[in-house]
Amino acid sequence: RPDTTQVGQSNRTSVGARATTAAGIPIITVGGPWDNGYVAGGRSRLLHWQDRPLHRPPRGRHPRPAATTATVETTAEESPQPRRPDRANRKEPALGSYKDLYQALTVSLAANIPVILWGPPGVGKTSVVEQIAAHHGWWLETVIASISDPTDFKGMPREEAGRTVFSPPAWAMSVADAQGGVVFLDEISTAPPSVQAALLRPVLSRVVGELPLPPETRFVAAANPPEIAADGWDLSAPLANRFLHLQWEVPADVIGDGLAFGFEPIDVPQIQRADPGAERTKVMALVGTFLRTRPDLMLRVPKASSEQGVAWPSPRSWETGAKAVAHARAARLGKRTQSLLLSGCVGAPAAREFLAWEQRLDLPDVEKALKDGGEIALPDTPDRIMAVCGALVAAIHADPSRKRCEAAINEILVRVARAGHLDLATVALRKISGQAKSANCQFSPEAFEVFADVVVMMGRLSAGDAA
Repeated sequence: RPDTTQVGQSNRTSVGARATTAAGIPIITVGGPWDNGYVAGGRSRLLHWQDRPLHRPPRGRHPRPAATTATVETTAEESPQPRRPDRANRKEPALGSYKDLYQALTVSLAANIPVILWGPPGVGKTSVVEQIAAHHGWWLETVIASISDPTDFKGMPREEAGRTVFSPPAWAMSVADAQGGVVFLDEISTAPPSVQAALLRPVLSRVVGELPLPPETRFVAAANPPEIAADGWDLSAPLANRFLHLQWEVPADVIGDGLAFGFEPIDVPQIQRADPGAERTKVMALVGTFLRTRPDLMLRVPKASSEQGVAWPSPRSWETGAKAVAHARAARLGKRTQSLLLSGCVGAPAAREFLAWEQRLDLPDVEKALKDGGEIALPDTPDRIMAVCGALVAAIHADPSRKRCEAAINEILVRVARAGHLDLATVALRKISGQAKSANCQFSPEAFEVFADVVVMMGRLSAGDAA
């Protein structure tokens, strides 16, 4: 029953709440004179102000709460000014891990790979995305997936000229007008399955309704683990396999220093200045070689729904992981960042298998061999020879000079063919045929003999002369 005395009572005990509102902080008031023991949950972005007595007072009697105040006097000598710790001279794994984490996020955005940030509420997932977007001057469009409808991602159906078309939503039109940018899908783990299904086409194909989004449109999602999310859902396997997954954690030192001295902007690496072309060819060849030796790791769809909603190996996720690692290597980022990227695509077990296999390869230096005119000691196993061919293709794509092309074809690939791997040598030659032709490469008689069919394809000889 409304009672003006009770309202006044509540107001007197909510001075702190009014002050908090004046500071611009959203609040939730939990409880009151007639509420005994009610506890409400909410998002961590809201300040919860608890305002309830220990017992329900009798009707007509409303005791005034006792005011308890305390003052503490300190002097300048007792309270010295704090100093920001010197991070340059401090080695701490947690800070290094955090740097690797936001570097991995930056690589994903620069490589235009959809990425999802997993973490509890209030750890700064949104703020770091905003910083990276502002650093690059990208348009940032935030879409709350948990309160969205499937039509917000597949478009609203309407009739036009006797057929059904789908009108794109406002957020997609804004991104198109901005010629791309970052689409931030917040609270995606609370989106129902129907909304997740509608997200499949925009995330992978960048098409919303009848509107193709610009090529420079990047997707970032943020999610709380289903066990702590409000009405959380596991991600469907098709949607999860389209994302690179990062577990977002912030060290206590970063939060402590930020609260005490002000939060510093993150050091965004200059990924876009690096050309990943040659590295991408090399990493793709390595991944292809690895999967030929470990076909059991090419596709492993988890059986449990909770495991389907995270990273797991598939042909698509292997390709995405190779693309991410190539961008990281082109930008000269560390191995921990590369491991985070590959694990975020194919899962930690498969990524560890690949990285350990790559470390054991012990391949010859292809660049040194090209400088020495093609002198190289070939390894003795097919997988390692295939990796050498992939590295050779990447090296020629990076620098297709005539001298290097002739050393690659007339010496290295001829040796690969003579060693019993004509199929690998022929594939490599086809990959660099365009560069060799542009460089006016001259084939040796031995190369003519070994690669007659490819030479005909390149237009160097007629079919009768090649025979």
